[in-house]
Amino acid sequence: MIYRASALGSAAARVSLHLHRPLRATRAVALIALGVVCGSAELAAAQGSPGKPPPDAAVLVAAPKVPVEVPKIEHPEDGTTASLAAGGQSASGNSRMVAGTLNSAAETRWHNNGIGGSLVGNYGRSAPPGSKLMTTAENLQGRARYDRYLIEQFSVFLLNTGRYDRFQGLAFRYNLDPGFKYLFINEAETTLWLEAGYDLQHDVRLDSARAQVGSTVLLDKTATDHAGRAYAGVKHAFNTSVALSSGVELLQSLVHADHTRFNFDALLTATVGKGFSFGFGFGARYDAAPLAGKRDLDTTTTVSVIYSYSSAAEEAAAAEDAKDAKDAEAAKTAAAEKDAAAAASTPAAGTPAPEEAEPATTDAAPETAEPTPADAAPVVTPPTL
Repeated sequence: MIYRASALGSAAARVSLHLHRPLRATRAVALIALGVVCGSAELAAAQGSPGKPPPDAAVLVAAPKVPVEVPKIEHPEDGTTASLAAGGQSASGNSRMVAGTLNSAAETRWHNNGIGGSLVGNYGRSAPPGSKLMTTAENLQGRARYDRYLIEQFSVFLLNTGRYDRFQGLAFRYNLDPGFKYLFINEAETTLWLEAGYDLQHDVRLDSARAQVGSTVLLDKTATDHAGRAYAGVKHAFNTSVALSSGVELLQSLVHADHTRFNFDALLTATVGKGFSFGFGFGARYDAAPLAGKRDLDTTTTVSVIYSYSSAAEEAAAAEDAKDAKDAEAAKTAAAEKDAAAAASTPAAGTPAPEEAEPATTDAAPETAEPTPADAAPVVTPPTL
C-alpha cells in the first residue's frame, strides 16, 4: 500500500510538472506579446496616427533656391530742367552806362543718357561825361554736352564749347573736351563731383588782335593747343529757398608749359516763388599767356532774375499731392468706420442691458475621463490547454 501510494505520488508529481511547463511557456509568450504591443503603441504615438507612414528623411544639404525677386537697380526719374536768367544795369548823369546779361541752361535725362546745353552772353556800353558811348563788354558762349552713365556715380562725357569775345581778341574759340565724371556726393542737399579729361582748343583770332608790340609781324590767324583738363563742381542747398553752385576748371597745355588757364564760376540763388528766384553770380577767367596788349584776368559780377522749370519737380509735386489726398481719404474712411462701429455697439433707448452670466463654480471636482478602448492595455488570453 505504501508502495502504491508512493507510486501514485510520483506519478502526480510528474503530471504536475508536465502541466506547469506549458503554462510557463504560455506566460512567457503572453509577456513578449504584451511588450511588442506596448512598444508598437508608443511608436505609433510618436509617429502620429496608427497606419501613417513615417515622414521622409530631410536632406542635410539643400539645393539653392531661385530668388523670389531679382534685385532691382534704382535709376533717377527721367525729366527735363530748364532755367533762364536775365539782368541789366543803366546809369546816367556824371557817368553813363548800359549793360545786360543773359544766361540760359537746359538739361534732360532719360535712362542712362543725359544731354545739356547752356548759353551765356554779356554786353555793355559806357562813356565818361561829354563822350560818346563805347562798347566795353561783348562776349557770347555756348555749350553742348552729352553724358553716358555707366553707373549712377560714374559717367563718360563729350563737351563742346564755342566762345566769342571781342575784348579777348577771339573771333571764335572752340573747345572739345572728352572725359569722365565721378560723383563723390550725390544727395538731395549736396552734390560734389570731379571731372578729368583732354582738351582740344582751336582759336580763330580777330585781325585787330594779331598785332604784336614792337614787331610788324602779325600773329597767325589760327592757333591750336592740346591740354589736360580737370574740373571740380559743387552744389549745395542751405534750405528750400537758398542754394549755391560753384565750379573751378584747370586747363594745362601739353604743348607749352607756360600756357595755363583757370576758370571759376559761382552762383547764389534765392527763391522768391512760382519758379522765380534772384541770382548773384561771379565769374573769373585767367590766362597765363594772353595775346599781346591783353590782360590775363577777366571778371564778371551779375545780379539777375532767374526763372526755372523742372518736369521732374512737377511730377514729384503731383505725386505728393496725390499721396496727401489718398491719405486724407483713408483717414476719413477710417473715422467713418469707427463711428459706425461705436454706434453699433451702443444699445438703443429702452433696450435692457444684457444680464451678466454668473461665473461657473470651480469647487466641483473635475470629472475623470474614461479611458478609451485605444488607451486600454491589450489583454492576451493564454491558450487553452
